[in-house]
Amino acid sequence: MDTPNHLPSAFNRQPLLWGAFHGLNDFAAGFMLANYTLTHNNPDGLLFIVIYSIIGFGGQLPVGFWLDYKKTIKPFSLASTILLPLAVLAYFVSAEAGIIMAGFASAFVHVTGGAICLQVHENKSGPLALFTAPGVLGLTLGGVLGQYGTWQLAITGILVLPVGYLILKNNLPTYKSLSRSPGPNPAWEAGGLDTHDWLMLGILLIMCFRSFIFDVINHIANDFEHGILIIGISAFAGKIIGGFVADKIGWKRFIYISLPLALLLFQFGKENIYALAFGIACLQSSVPITLLLMGRSLPQYPATAAALSLGTSIALAGLPLYLVSDQYSIIKAFGNPFITALAFIFLFLCWFLADKFLFSAKTTR
Repeated sequence: MDTPNHLPSAFNRQPLLWGAFHGLNDFAAGFMLANYTLTHNNPDGLLFIVIYSIIGFGGQLPVGFWLDYKKTIKPFSLASTILLPLAVLAYFVSAEAGIIMAGFASAFVHVTGGAICLQVHENKSGPLALFTAPGVLGLTLGGVLGQYGTWQLAITGILVLPVGYLILKNNLPTYKSLSRSPGPNPAWEAGGLDTHDWLMLGILLIMCFRSFIFDVINHIANDFEHGILIIGISAFAGKIIGGFVADKIGWKRFIYISLPLALLLFQFGKENIYALAFGIACLQSSVPITLLLMGRSLPQYPATAAALSLGTSIALAGLPLYLVSDQYSIIKAFGNPFITALAFIFLFLCWFLADKFLFSAKTTR
């Protein structure tokens, strides 16, 4: 018997459950890194931030390849639900071991949760927003609370157990290839990804690169009281709103509104934390769209698509901060409105020309 419309099916609960687990995972990671940094010297703190980033973000691509090769979701879900509580427990024994294990947990949670949500999203970005949004909020809250002791981390370790149990108890989807066609959702234009879609996807990823250079955000937000918390809440809200609004009005129309608005707010709203936060929300609203477009571009490899969208882009975004000794010059360059404006004008010009000439030529043949 079909499930009534007002009650979500077991499959449709997965984005909510994985979203909650994602939030707890990133809370634990943010908490550990903040607590460790505050209780150890700067070189050690930076070292383990880099180690976590390499494992947690860079490690997502190997996990994605592995899942797509095995094509079996349940073992990866089980590994995710086990690794996270073990990481929390390990932190109380050895902080270094806990952070390293948290990196492995993060790689599995992001890839497995992303792949599962791509399996059940019904060609909409809203369910993907439910999965992606809690992560940035959890990371922010964990980073803030990490300076006040360790008892909050113990509570997190307890909470992940029932959430993990619910994930495994509810029916996990069977691994399947995705469809290039958006199916019944007219807001996502029928057909596969053409050249102009690929270019827009590239623009989206570059926008996400910029937003996830967290040192830049920290540099600006630290000038305001509770700045990091405001930005974290804004990023959370932006992802939720962006995912569901894009389903209503179409992703292209939504991007044409949100990304230029984000650019304006970034360049001219830095002296106002609320204008900056609104810009973050506009920018982060593209994350669920990026994940869905990446899934449609790699229909045979949903886990790899999730890894590229949620992990590799963030890892690449952070490379300049570790490869260049003068990190202030990077922050200064990103904060230069002229350089940033030229970069975005160039990207949108590429998109416009491709849409006008390449796509138009294809449709008139």
